Amino acid sequence: MNRTAALEVLHEQIRRCQRCPLHRTRTQAVPGEGPADARVMLVGEAPGRQEDLQGRPFVGAAGRFLDSLLASAGLDRAQVYITNVVKSRPYVGPPPGRNRAPSADEIAACRPWLDEQLRIIRPAVVVTLGQVALDYFLPGRRLADVHGRPVRVGERVILPLYHPAMARYGQRWQTLLRREFSRVRRLLPARSRAPARPR
Repeated sequence: MNRTAALEVLHEQIRRCQRCPLHRTRTQAVPGEGPADARVMLVGEAPGRQEDLQGRPFVGAAGRFLDSLLASAGLDRAQVYITNVVKSRPYVGPPPGRNRAPSADEIAACRPWLDEQLRIIRPAVVVTLGQVALDYFLPGRRLADVHGRPVRVGERVILPLYHPAMARYGQRWQTLLRREFSRVRRLLPARSRAPARPR
């Protein structure tokens, strides 16, 4: 089975997943999207309300800013694989509820899914978006201490960044995110660098 087919099978398994109680309250699981041979993988925390409704990662306000970050770095959304540590929306309160961070049990239940995505896609660079994703790849590190500093783990480079949702706190955060996100393409091995988008 080729990587594209393997990823499609995995996505369908994730959509049917009942490993944790989040399956009872979600509209749908959000496996992720992007090419099976993507050299860059972006990993966030968990789907929000819009993602839960649409079944796609990063389609709300944070997703729109992420698209602009990709464009400013000379990348296109169609070139990268985007997913989350947890594949179903965690929230509190009566529907539609308020987003919350996933629990340790929810993260543990979803761990095999992300592990398998990494095995199939084999990205050269993983961009972690926020503390939850950072903890998955580099446990024990504080995002405030390591953001923007790439770390090589085996044949893969991990680039810890703040979550795009931080852009709502003003221009300072937007500038920081753009500056640090611009490093993504430079971290790719020369042979696998995607061509810059025409401006």
